[in-house]
Amino acid sequence: MPTLATIIGLNESIILQQVHYWLKIKEKSKQDYIDGHYWVYNTYEQWQEQFPFFSIRTLRRTFTSLEKMGLLLTGNYNKVKFDQTKWYTIDYGTYENIISSYGQIGHTIRSNWTIGKGQNDQTYTIDYTETTTKTTDILNGATPKRSAVFDWSILEKQIINSCNKVAADDPQPYIDIIEYYYQSYINTFHEEHPRLSKKSMDSVVSAIQCGTDLMRDDRLDVDMYRDMIDKHFQTQYQNCDYSICHFMTEGICNNRFHESCY
Repeated sequence: MPTLATIIGLNESIILQQVHYWLKIKEKSKQDYIDGHYWVYNTYEQWQEQFPFFSIRTLRRTFTSLEKMGLLLTGNYNKVKFDQTKWYTIDYGTYENIISSYGQIGHTIRSNWTIGKGQNDQTYTIDYTETTTKTTDILNGATPKRSAVFDWSILEKQIINSCNKVAADDPQPYIDIIEYYYQSYINTFHEEHPRLSKKSMDSVVSAIQCGTDLMRDDRLDVDMYRDMIDKHFQTQYQNCDYSICHFMTEGICNNRFHESCY
């Protein structure tokens, strides 16, 4: 099914969906309504708590991309001048124009969710899935939902066990890469990634370990893998289930690597 990620990019769609989600909570609680918009604000470090699979660099790049597209508006309503924390709201008019220009894909996306721009404004639509697993006390204890119930701690233990089998020095890069893939799968297909057997996970970890071209300072280049994963989900394959096992096959991985480099 066509998704928002098809139009604006996977990372951008994940961030935009999450900003939209928090704006709806702000609207419900009547908080931070300024200059005709509801606003949400966080430091990049605070955003990363909601997106642990994104680096700070990736978050900066993605927010900047959304600003350049005109989808995110920024403001500074901080109480002290030296506080440069950015405030964000969505320009739903720009969103609607971008979606409308994609014909049937845009129609598919618009058919899913209805949202409000302000207190008494015209409504627009957006296809969104919450990616955070918890909220803050500031937002009145609202509890975001996942599109699929998934126990990340079980996945992490499985990855660590496979890393131990191949004598990986540090399992964290493997965790970051595989969790990013799983989250990308969830945000693309709105369901959890198929569970892998121990043998399959061992094969995935071994394939990552053997990706010697994807090393930086003797460490796995996690950001490069994230770029490759983004391109993987933007590529249309025939008879493909988009499992991580397919992604880690040598031919597929090499193609996405060269696309990311060049």
